[in-house]
Amino acid sequence: MEVKDIKIPYKRANSGFKLFALGDIHAGTIHCVEDHIKRKVNEIAHTPNAFWVGMGDYAEWITPKDKRFDPNLKSIADWVEPDNVAHCQTEWLVKLFTPIKSKCLGLLYGNHENSIRIYNHDNVHKNLCEALDVTNLGYSCFLKLHFERANSKEKHLVKGAFTHGSSGAITEGAKLMALMRWMKSVEANVYGYGHMHDYIPKSLSRMTSPDAEDTIKSKTTIGATTGSWFRTYTKGIIASYGEQKCYPPTEICCAVFSINPNSGLIDVNRSV
Repeated sequence: MEVKDIKIPYKRANSGFKLFALGDIHAGTIHCVEDHIKRKVNEIAHTPNAFWVGMGDYAEWITPKDKRFDPNLKSIADWVEPDNVAHCQTEWLVKLFTPIKSKCLGLLYGNHENSIRIYNHDNVHKNLCEALDVTNLGYSCFLKLHFERANSKEKHLVKGAFTHGSSGAITEGAKLMALMRWMKSVEANVYGYGHMHDYIPKSLSRMTSPDAEDTIKSKTTIGATTGSWFRTYTKGIIASYGEQKCYPPTEICCAVFSINPNSGLIDVNRSV
Protein backbone atom coordinates (compact mmCIF):
# COMPACT_ATOMS: atom_id res chain seq x y z
CA MET A 1 0.00 0.00 0.00
CA GLU A 2 1.40 3.35 -1.03
CA VAL A 3 1.06 6.80 0.57
CA LYS A 4 1.21 10.09 -1.31
CA ASP A 5 1.02 13.64 0.09
CA ILE A 6 -0.26 16.35 -2.26
CA LYS A 7 -0.27 20.07 -1.47
CA ILE A 8 -3.16 21.94 -3.09
CA PRO A 9 -3.36 25.73 -2.77
CA TYR A 10 -6.80 27.32 -2.80
CA LYS A 11 -8.65 30.59 -2.37
CA ARG A 12 -11.78 31.02 -0.26
CA ALA A 13 -13.75 32.34 -3.22
CA ASN A 14 -12.75 29.36 -5.35
CA SER A 15 -12.53 26.44 -2.99
CA GLY A 16 -14.52 23.69 -4.70
CA PHE A 17 -12.53 20.73 -6.05
CA LYS A 18 -13.52 17.57 -7.89
CA LEU A 19 -11.68 14.25 -7.67
CA PHE A 20 -12.60 11.76 -10.39
CA ALA A 21 -11.97 8.05 -9.74
CA LEU A 22 -11.38 6.70 -13.24
CA GLY A 23 -10.82 3.02 -13.92
CA ASP A 24 -12.10 -0.32 -15.23
CA ILE A 25 -11.86 0.95 -18.80
CA HIS A 26 -10.83 -2.39 -20.35
CA ALA A 27 -9.52 -0.77 -23.52
CA GLY A 28 -8.71 -3.21 -26.30
CA THR A 29 -11.99 -5.12 -26.21
CA ILE A 30 -15.01 -4.30 -28.35
CA HIS A 31 -17.02 -4.04 -25.14
CA CYS A 32 -15.12 -0.92 -24.03
CA VAL A 33 -17.23 2.20 -24.64
CA GLU A 34 -14.37 4.19 -26.15
CA ASP A 35 -16.41 7.27 -27.10
CA HIS A 36 -17.74 7.59 -23.54
CA ILE A 37 -14.34 7.44 -21.87
CA LYS A 38 -12.89 9.91 -24.37
CA ARG A 39 -15.68 12.37 -23.54
CA LYS A 40 -15.02 11.93 -19.83
CA VAL A 41 -11.31 12.63 -20.28
CA ASN A 42 -12.18 15.78 -22.24
CA GLU A 43 -14.51 16.85 -19.42
CA ILE A 44 -11.78 16.40 -16.81
CA ALA A 45 -9.34 18.34 -18.98
CA HIS A 46 -11.70 21.33 -19.13
CA THR A 47 -13.02 21.25 -15.55
CA PRO A 48 -11.34 23.81 -13.25
CA ASN A 49 -9.93 22.48 -9.96
CA ALA A 50 -10.31 18.89 -11.13
CA PHE A 51 -8.00 15.99 -10.30
CA TRP A 52 -8.23 12.27 -10.96
CA VAL A 53 -6.90 9.00 -9.67
CA GLY A 54 -6.63 5.86 -11.80
CA MET A 55 -8.44 2.83 -10.36
CA GLY A 56 -6.82 0.05 -12.44
CA ASP A 57 -7.87 -2.30 -15.27
CA TYR A 58 -7.23 0.37 -17.88
CA ALA A 59 -7.01 -2.25 -20.65
CA GLU A 60 -7.79 -5.94 -21.11
CA TRP A 61 -4.12 -6.98 -21.38
CA ILE A 62 -5.30 -10.54 -22.26
CA THR A 63 -2.94 -12.66 -24.38
CA PRO A 64 -3.05 -16.33 -25.53
CA LYS A 65 -1.14 -17.35 -22.38
CA ASP A 66 -4.03 -16.07 -20.24
CA LYS A 67 -6.84 -18.50 -19.40
CA ARG A 68 -9.35 -15.73 -20.20
CA PHE A 69 -8.14 -15.43 -23.81
CA ASP A 70 -10.86 -15.79 -26.45
CA PRO A 71 -9.49 -17.27 -29.70
CA ASN A 72 -12.30 -15.52 -31.57
CA LEU A 73 -10.43 -12.32 -32.41
CA LYS A 74 -13.72 -10.57 -33.17
CA SER A 75 -13.86 -9.68 -29.46
CA ILE A 76 -10.67 -7.62 -29.80
CA ALA A 77 -10.79 -3.95 -30.86
CA ASP A 78 -9.66 -3.46 -34.45
CA TRP A 79 -6.73 -1.22 -33.40
CA VAL A 80 -5.12 -3.99 -31.33
CA GLU A 81 -2.41 -6.04 -33.06
CA PRO A 82 -2.86 -9.64 -31.80
CA ASP A 83 0.91 -10.20 -31.71
CA ASN A 84 1.65 -6.85 -29.99
CA VAL A 85 -1.12 -6.58 -27.41
CA ALA A 86 0.67 -4.86 -24.52
CA HIS A 87 2.38 -2.24 -26.68
CA CYS A 88 -0.78 -1.34 -28.64
CA GLN A 89 -2.93 -0.99 -25.56
CA THR A 90 -0.30 0.99 -23.65
CA GLU A 91 0.07 3.41 -26.57
CA TRP A 92 -3.71 3.85 -26.77
CA LEU A 93 -3.91 4.66 -23.06
CA VAL A 94 -0.98 7.08 -23.18
CA LYS A 95 -2.72 8.96 -25.99
CA LEU A 96 -6.02 8.90 -24.04
CA PHE A 97 -4.56 10.17 -20.75
CA THR A 98 -1.95 12.65 -22.03
CA PRO A 99 -4.39 15.63 -22.03
CA ILE A 100 -5.08 15.09 -18.30
CA LYS A 101 -1.77 13.71 -17.03
CA SER A 102 -0.97 17.00 -15.24
CA LYS A 103 -4.18 16.52 -13.20
CA CYS A 104 -3.38 12.91 -12.31
CA LEU A 105 -2.64 12.15 -8.64
CA GLY A 106 -1.42 8.69 -9.62
CA LEU A 107 -2.45 5.33 -11.03
CA LEU A 108 -3.41 2.17 -9.17
CA TYR A 109 -3.06 -1.14 -10.94
CA GLY A 110 -5.75 -3.80 -11.11
CA ASN A 111 -6.00 -7.54 -11.60
CA HIS A 112 -5.71 -7.22 -15.40
CA GLU A 113 -2.39 -5.36 -15.15
CA ASN A 114 -1.22 -7.90 -12.59
CA SER A 115 -2.18 -10.91 -14.73
CA ILE A 116 -0.15 -9.83 -17.76
CA ARG A 117 2.80 -9.09 -15.48
CA ILE A 118 2.62 -12.61 -14.06
CA TYR A 119 1.82 -14.60 -17.22
CA ASN A 120 3.75 -12.55 -19.79
CA HIS A 121 6.46 -10.91 -17.67
CA ASP A 122 5.30 -7.52 -18.97
CA ASN A 123 4.93 -4.79 -16.35
CA VAL A 124 2.46 -2.69 -18.31
CA HIS A 125 1.48 -0.62 -15.29
CA LYS A 126 5.05 0.48 -14.59
CA ASN A 127 5.49 1.31 -18.28
CA LEU A 128 2.24 3.30 -18.39
CA CYS A 129 3.16 5.34 -15.31
CA GLU A 130 6.60 6.10 -16.71
CA ALA A 131 5.24 7.06 -20.14
CA LEU A 132 2.80 9.51 -18.52
CA ASP A 133 5.26 10.59 -15.80
CA VAL A 134 2.71 9.98 -13.05
CA THR A 135 2.95 8.28 -9.65
CA ASN A 136 2.64 4.51 -9.41
CA LEU A 137 0.22 4.07 -6.48
CA GLY A 138 0.42 0.28 -6.35
CA TYR A 139 -2.76 -1.76 -5.80
CA SER A 140 -4.09 0.42 -2.97
CA CYS A 141 -3.08 3.75 -1.51
CA PHE A 142 -3.65 6.64 0.84
CA LEU A 143 -3.87 10.04 -0.82
CA LYS A 144 -3.35 12.86 1.67
CA LEU A 145 -4.71 16.07 0.17
CA HIS A 146 -3.28 19.07 2.02
CA PHE A 147 -5.38 22.08 1.10
CA GLU A 148 -3.52 25.30 1.93
CA ARG A 149 -5.35 28.60 1.69
CA ALA A 150 -3.46 31.39 -0.07
CA ASN A 151 -2.18 34.25 2.08
CA SER A 152 -3.19 32.42 5.22
CA LYS A 153 -2.04 29.78 7.67
CA GLU A 154 -5.32 27.94 7.21
CA LYS A 155 -4.85 24.29 6.22
CA HIS A 156 -7.20 21.34 5.80
CA LEU A 157 -6.34 17.66 5.36
CA VAL A 158 -8.61 15.35 3.38
CA LYS A 159 -7.44 11.77 3.39
CA GLY A 160 -8.49 9.36 0.66
CA ALA A 161 -8.16 5.57 0.64
CA PHE A 162 -8.37 3.98 -2.81
CA THR A 163 -8.03 0.40 -4.02
CA HIS A 164 -8.75 -1.51 -7.18
CA GLY A 165 -10.52 -4.02 -5.00
CA SER A 166 -11.16 -7.73 -5.26
CA SER A 167 -14.50 -9.50 -5.18
CA GLY A 168 -16.63 -11.83 -7.23
CA ALA A 169 -19.76 -10.12 -5.93
CA ILE A 170 -22.72 -9.94 -8.32
CA THR A 171 -25.59 -8.55 -6.25
CA GLU A 172 -25.74 -4.94 -5.12
CA GLY A 173 -25.77 -6.02 -1.48
CA ALA A 174 -22.62 -8.11 -1.83
CA LYS A 175 -20.84 -5.28 -3.67
CA LEU A 176 -21.86 -2.85 -0.95
CA MET A 177 -20.47 -5.19 1.72
CA ALA A 178 -17.13 -5.33 -0.09
CA LEU A 179 -17.01 -1.53 -0.14
CA MET A 180 -17.97 -1.33 3.53
CA ARG A 181 -15.25 -3.80 4.51
CA TRP A 182 -12.75 -1.47 2.87
CA MET A 183 -14.24 1.58 4.58
CA LYS A 184 -14.06 -0.13 7.96
CA SER A 185 -10.52 -1.43 7.41
CA VAL A 186 -8.72 1.88 6.89
CA GLU A 187 -9.20 5.37 8.30
CA ALA A 188 -9.93 8.09 5.75
CA ASN A 189 -12.42 10.76 4.72
CA VAL A 190 -13.18 9.42 1.23
CA TYR A 191 -12.96 5.89 -0.16
CA GLY A 192 -12.82 4.56 -3.71
CA TYR A 193 -13.24 0.87 -4.60
CA GLY A 194 -12.89 -0.34 -8.19
CA HIS A 195 -13.30 -3.75 -9.84
CA MET A 196 -17.07 -3.98 -9.30
CA HIS A 197 -18.14 -2.35 -12.60
CA ASP A 198 -20.86 -0.59 -10.62
CA TYR A 199 -21.52 2.71 -8.90
CA ILE A 200 -22.71 2.37 -5.31
CA PRO A 201 -22.28 5.33 -2.93
CA LYS A 202 -22.14 4.83 0.81
CA SER A 203 -21.78 7.18 3.77
CA LEU A 204 -20.64 5.85 7.12
CA SER A 205 -21.05 7.75 10.40
CA ARG A 206 -19.06 7.19 13.59
CA MET A 207 -19.30 8.84 16.99
CA THR A 208 -16.15 10.59 18.18
CA SER A 209 -14.92 12.92 20.89
CA PRO A 210 -12.41 15.37 19.37
CA ASP A 211 -9.10 15.98 21.11
CA ALA A 212 -9.15 18.83 23.66
CA GLU A 213 -12.95 19.04 23.46
CA ASP A 214 -15.49 17.84 26.02
CA THR A 215 -18.02 17.05 23.30
CA ILE A 216 -19.42 14.17 21.29
CA LYS A 217 -19.67 14.57 17.53
CA SER A 218 -20.69 12.46 14.57
CA LYS A 219 -17.96 12.05 11.93
CA THR A 220 -19.16 11.02 8.51
CA THR A 221 -17.00 9.47 5.81
CA ILE A 222 -18.09 8.75 2.26
CA GLY A 223 -17.15 6.12 -0.28
CA ALA A 224 -18.22 4.56 -3.56
CA THR A 225 -17.56 1.77 -5.96
CA THR A 226 -16.24 3.65 -8.92
CA GLY A 227 -18.08 2.42 -12.04
CA SER A 228 -16.62 1.22 -15.34
CA TRP A 229 -16.42 1.78 -19.07
CA PHE A 230 -17.11 -1.85 -20.06
CA ARG A 231 -20.56 -2.65 -21.45
CA THR A 232 -21.94 -6.07 -20.46
CA TYR A 233 -24.65 -6.36 -23.12
CA THR A 234 -24.27 -5.09 -26.71
CA LYS A 235 -26.41 -6.05 -29.68
CA GLY A 236 -24.83 -7.59 -32.75
CA ILE A 237 -21.39 -8.55 -31.39
CA ILE A 238 -19.93 -11.54 -29.59
CA ALA A 239 -21.13 -11.82 -26.00
CA SER A 240 -18.91 -10.45 -23.27
CA TYR A 241 -17.84 -12.70 -20.41
CA GLY A 242 -20.37 -10.81 -18.26
CA GLU A 243 -23.23 -11.63 -20.60
CA GLN A 244 -22.16 -15.28 -20.74
CA LYS A 245 -22.38 -15.42 -16.92
CA CYS A 246 -25.68 -13.46 -16.85
CA TYR A 247 -24.17 -10.64 -14.80
CA PRO A 248 -26.27 -7.50 -14.29
CA PRO A 249 -25.55 -4.63 -16.72
CA THR A 250 -22.52 -2.61 -15.74
CA GLU A 251 -22.70 1.02 -14.62
CA ILE A 252 -21.07 3.14 -17.35
CA CYS A 253 -19.68 6.01 -15.30
CA CYS A 254 -17.08 7.03 -12.78
CA ALA A 255 -17.39 8.27 -9.21
CA VAL A 256 -16.55 11.94 -8.67
CA PHE A 257 -15.91 13.31 -5.20
CA SER A 258 -16.75 16.98 -4.57
CA ILE A 259 -14.49 18.47 -1.89
CA ASN A 260 -14.83 21.91 -0.34
CA PRO A 261 -11.89 22.40 2.04
CA ASN A 262 -13.25 25.73 3.22
CA SER A 263 -16.60 24.37 4.44
CA GLY A 264 -15.45 20.79 5.04
CA LEU A 265 -18.26 19.42 2.86
CA ILE A 266 -17.53 16.24 0.88
CA ASP A 267 -19.95 14.48 -1.46
CA VAL A 268 -19.85 11.82 -4.17
CA ASN A 269 -21.87 11.52 -7.35
CA ARG A 270 -22.14 9.40 -10.49
CA SER A 271 -20.46 11.05 -13.49
CA VAL A 272 -21.39 9.67 -16.92
